[in-house]
Amino acid sequence: MASRILAAIKSRAQVILSLGLILGVVDQISGDKALIEYKNSTGGIMYTTVSMSQSACVPSEGQSVYFYRDYKIVTCLDQNR
Repeated sequence: MASRILAAIKSRAQVILSLGLILGVVDQISGDKALIEYKNSTGGIMYTTVSMSQSACVPSEGQSVYFYRDYKIVTCLDQNR
């Protein structure tokens, strides 16, 4: 019973944390900042700048990443995808 409760809590926490994640491509890196290109919900191209020092990985230009807008990169995806 306790393991089911913990699994349900963990699952809900993952959903809440993933709500703000966006998939984009690193367009440019300059110093501590990375410019990321992504599509909004209507398909328009948007840009945001995130901190490299707060990010969980170090991407290269052209690499796909999951990120929080105006904050940091959470995951760098394998470039072979």
